[in-house]
Amino acid sequence: MSNPTLSNKQQALWQQGQRHTQHQQWRQAAASYEAIVEHDRSFLPAWLELSTAKEKLDAYRESLRAVLAAAKVDGVPPMAGLAVARRLRRFEALPELQAYIERTGLAMKLSPEKLIDLASFFASAGDHEKTLIWIEHALKLRPDLAEAHNMHGLVLMFAGRSEESVAAFERALNIRPTFAAVYSVLSRVARNTPERNRIDALRKLLAQPNLTAKDEGHLGYALHNELHDLGDYDGAWEAMTRACRARRVEQPYDHAQTMAVFDALRSAYDAGFSCGEPIEDPMTPIFIVGMHRSGTTLLERILSGHPDVADAGETYTFPAQLRHAADHFCRGIVDAPIVERSRGFDHSAIGKGFLDAMRTRGRGRPFVTEKQNPNFILLGPIAKALPQARLLHMRRDPADTCFSNLRTLFTTEASYSYDQLEMADYYKAYRDLMDHWREVLPGRVFDIDYDAMVSEPEMQARRIAAHCGFDFRPDMLEVGRGSGMVATASSNQVRKGILTNRGGLWRAYERHLGPMLDRLSTHGLL
Repeated sequence: MSNPTLSNKQQALWQQGQRHTQHQQWRQAAASYEAIVEHDRSFLPAWLELSTAKEKLDAYRESLRAVLAAAKVDGVPPMAGLAVARRLRRFEALPELQAYIERTGLAMKLSPEKLIDLASFFASAGDHEKTLIWIEHALKLRPDLAEAHNMHGLVLMFAGRSEESVAAFERALNIRPTFAAVYSVLSRVARNTPERNRIDALRKLLAQPNLTAKDEGHLGYALHNELHDLGDYDGAWEAMTRACRARRVEQPYDHAQTMAVFDALRSAYDAGFSCGEPIEDPMTPIFIVGMHRSGTTLLERILSGHPDVADAGETYTFPAQLRHAADHFCRGIVDAPIVERSRGFDHSAIGKGFLDAMRTRGRGRPFVTEKQNPNFILLGPIAKALPQARLLHMRRDPADTCFSNLRTLFTTEASYSYDQLEMADYYKAYRDLMDHWREVLPGRVFDIDYDAMVSEPEMQARRIAAHCGFDFRPDMLEVGRGSGMVATASSNQVRKGILTNRGGLWRAYERHLGPMLDRLSTHGLL
């Protein structure tokens, strides 16, 4: 397609670049787009295409530079602006994304359907207040938009407004009764009773032919949750098993590959590596790590009850700094190429980049939490990049942790959790890696036991506060408070306060859990 803003030469370069892109000839495509922007830095499509081509060439830093240049172009159409926002979000460039939206006024230019996309970027980045404003604006324009009601329900749930969130999810289902993703969340937040539940509707939907693996996973987990609430544990197990099979189709897991990365980290960050000087900065990060479902959300709620602590939730900010240092794109927390290149990292620059990127989430407070559970994998790089960081490790009973993982529908970071044996093996690998970090980081890893936390919360909160460097406040134990956002699988549960009856849930399913329990026992964990 011709573009009147380009000269004939630039038009030829654009068409050439598009042909190379179509044939996945990324190096040639990048050269064409670079030639265009060298002469016309305001031609946004070339910047975006260049960023994509550089990503395909695994040139992380050049890809980021291209999208940052794209964000400087003014007067772009709303859909092009959304494309820029999407690329900024991909790089975890939250400050730049927020500045771009503010400068361009993009949110108010998009259609309700596309505004939902933009809001999802901010929701996943932890800016739920802005997300709520935009979603409610979209609903005024399109009250029949099921996706808007679903996201409205999610943000209300994160805010602890359970009844309102249930009503929003139900509105989404009234508009689209087959909206599978809504059922899986609604089953966690709604009160399911013999008189009021969605079991028949879920079974009918699961009986449909040609069900996608994604929808089957959502519906299966929803049915599991509802049957579990009603005490039908055999039926709940059958539903969960089906959901796990569907999720495994979506998310394959390679245990050998995972172990190779863990081994490489142990080698790169062994007893010989040392941490640098603490970075002088008014903000101290607190990394909360551990297995999913180990109580990390509860710990963050306790910490964020202190006025000096900002809760940032789960972010990919530190992994993004590693990607930048390695000049390598990575899906997930870390991969083998990043570890291989880590010996040449400027860890101080990584730490400074992390602090700058977290500044918005820190909200000017002296401490900020980062609760991305799988960051336990990265404690070596984190400790070296941020010598002043507090490293809090939440640990929970192996059977409780593993079963809770099995019955939770995650997004992308727990692909090991859909098979009993893989779950047990991953748990063993996690424990081994944590043993390594304790050995090479003496005194840095602060272990917190989940059972002790719920049975003696004040005592544990006092020792945690003292370790982090601030005084204990009684308000820290008011985890059911209405303030703050909780955007995790525990969002509804943690609002109920500090519960002491969560352990041993797996015993209702014990006769089905033989493979997992036997493997944990073989590993010496039971």
